[in-house]
Amino acid sequence: MPIHTVIREKRKALELTQEQVAERLGVSASAVNKWERGNTCPDIMILPALARLLETDVNTLLCFKEELTDQEITRVCEEVVKEIQDSGFGAGFCLAEKRIREYPNCMKLMYSLNVTLEGSFILEQADLSGEEHERYQEKILARYEFVAENAKDEQIRGSAAYLLAGKYIGQGRYERAEELLELMPERSADKRIMKSGILAAQGKRDEAARILEGKILGDINEVHMTLLKLLDIVMDEGAEEDAQKIAEIGQKTAELYEMWGYNSILIPMELAVKKQDVRESVRYIREMLTMAKAPWKIPDSPLYRHIDRNNRTEELGAAETREWQDAKEQFGIRVRPVLKKELQTSPRYDFLRKDEEFLELISE
Repeated sequence: MPIHTVIREKRKALELTQEQVAERLGVSASAVNKWERGNTCPDIMILPALARLLETDVNTLLCFKEELTDQEITRVCEEVVKEIQDSGFGAGFCLAEKRIREYPNCMKLMYSLNVTLEGSFILEQADLSGEEHERYQEKILARYEFVAENAKDEQIRGSAAYLLAGKYIGQGRYERAEELLELMPERSADKRIMKSGILAAQGKRDEAARILEGKILGDINEVHMTLLKLLDIVMDEGAEEDAQKIAEIGQKTAELYEMWGYNSILIPMELAVKKQDVRESVRYIREMLTMAKAPWKIPDSPLYRHIDRNNRTEELGAAETREWQDAKEQFGIRVRPVLKKELQTSPRYDFLRKDEEFLELISE
């Protein structure tokens, strides 16, 4: 609540009249009336006495500890928009500054008002002089900078940094844009996309593509693991038809995004094991062990060709390139023993222990 609302509500709660407050503080009733209507504010020298009279503290009186709700922030933004429509951009800007001064620590309000002002600024700038245009633009930019540097809320800080980074990329200020990206959450998808935009704008297309391909690969692996977890929950609920659909989606997703062949049968195999379907489980285990022998041919896919170090012979040198290629080819060979050990020892596969085909697979 703004200070005028706090004064009014505290006074009424104590059943004091404006005249009584004025008399106790040595001011006029008219002055108190103006405080409560928000036309003026109490002098700083009166604040301690006013806080004691209203049985509160100065921090509460000035709303320093208070965070606004989303609904309150929306109402303030609507108030500013209406002021701009009725009285012009300058009046709306002044009102926004006034509200920010009332809640100096509410970064979400500051950010939301800045977004509101910027949207209106784009629409109203034709009516502004060149000097006004530059002044308002500088103030809006400075406020985004303040939020990006000072907001404790990660989402608000990241949003301000993201908007600023976009502006600086457009201005060719790539160094500052990269600094702002460091203020964003490390796992932010927007951060990686923005980073690739900076590199592409600088002509570093290979690096930009590598970041985007890494994002795709990371995201699709995360989706795949999420589907596995969801499958477990759905099966525990007894919704077998839904589980079957999830397994199909997992398989199609792995194929669509050209993941390693092993990944495409991972979720269907998990479903077969959860159902304790002996024949389906053994069939998938056989396929899984066979696919583990084959390396994932990353450069064959346009989705991942930039993150395949085999394409960077000049950067790596011939010896390191051969080492990387050998590592890819050996990956499946190294995975197979791990898979077999899991099959041999995990209680999950106890229902297969008497199946001859399964015993043959794990003994090969």
